Amino acid sequence: MDVLDLFFKKYSYKFPKGYPDMNNEQDILLLENILNELDIKISFNEVKKPIDFLSDEAKKIAQNVIQNLNISADDIKALSKNKIVILSDERQKIFSELEKLGYKRDSNISGSSQGGFRTDNNIEILVKPKSAQGEKSAGKQNESSFLDLINNKVKENDGPITVIIQSDKKKIKFNNIEEAKDSSVEGATQFAKADAQLVDDEGEVIGNISLKKRNAVRWESSKTREIDGINVFKNFIQKVSNNAFPNVSLKPLDKKNKFKLYNPQTNKVLSKVIIKNTPPDVVNDVIFGNDVPKTIVIKEDFENFSNYTFENGVLVINCYKIYTDVKDVMGTDDEPVYAFSNHIGQAYGIEFRSFSKGLLYKDDSLKGSSEEIDFKDLK
Repeated sequence: MDVLDLFFKKYSYKFPKGYPDMNNEQDILLLENILNELDIKISFNEVKKPIDFLSDEAKKIAQNVIQNLNISADDIKALSKNKIVILSDERQKIFSELEKLGYKRDSNISGSSQGGFRTDNNIEILVKPKSAQGEKSAGKQNESSFLDLINNKVKENDGPITVIIQSDKKKIKFNNIEEAKDSSVEGATQFAKADAQLVDDEGEVIGNISLKKRNAVRWESSKTREIDGINVFKNFIQKVSNNAFPNVSLKPLDKKNKFKLYNPQTNKVLSKVIIKNTPPDVVNDVIFGNDVPKTIVIKEDFENFSNYTFENGVLVINCYKIYTDVKDVMGTDDEPVYAFSNHIGQAYGIEFRSFSKGLLYKDDSLKGSSEEIDFKDLK
């Protein structure tokens, strides 16, 4: 049985057809998430085809959108013969303009928690965030769907709303919310964690929120973060080059100055080199950052999300998990753990990142071909 047979035997049940339909946006996102969970970084954005792929009827719709919405042809793609996607970071504006053109909102169109638009001749139109590209595309779409949920309810209410975000253990209330904003475009400082900001009717940010999908296993890319006064990535490269760790070395690749983590004792490539006994105070910064007000962490999949109620101006969002304090995370599978892994796109071919503990351990036993080193040995 080859590797593809093994893959589909294990994961086919997750796909409605028993395999990923590369013309189905949800199948594509699910496949990307599975591969990312396996630490295989692949993006399938190329399935968004140029306008020429569309049917003749869909091309006419696309041209109408380009002419009337002042959209670049480069920001119109085809997901299938009769499904158009508009790439824009001004989604609310695009929604309004499509409605003015007479296209009908249809919440049942797959590919977005807010649905899309359907024409009289059954052409479907989705609006996706333009910034949702590459490795972070699934996360960015998740963030955009969260923002859309709140902003659409503000619009429906014709004014500020109350937002209650709750899990089975936590309940957080935000009053007079006028807007939910993407904080990544607000000039965030280094190590800020908020993805979304909840702004009240006086323009004040009263809620910072970090959004993670349910199966997210990465906290941050940590190459620039100093820990206990040392540059961990730089020290690691130097220490390994000087043979400081008997079970960890760098195996040269064909590409210049690129390596793979390697165990010279077993003659095997390492999947991870995990740092034990990292100073505990850094964990709080990795999870919550330095935003003011303090960021809360929400784990939930907001694409096609329906687990909410909206009555009398009160939006109640039911979430999988909410973290407001470092004690909520420590000892769980989401606890951040620092590790080095192979990544050909990074300097030396090595990535330094904080992962969720559940990706690296099972019942405190290492997963895969990993090794541990102690933080004190990096000094």
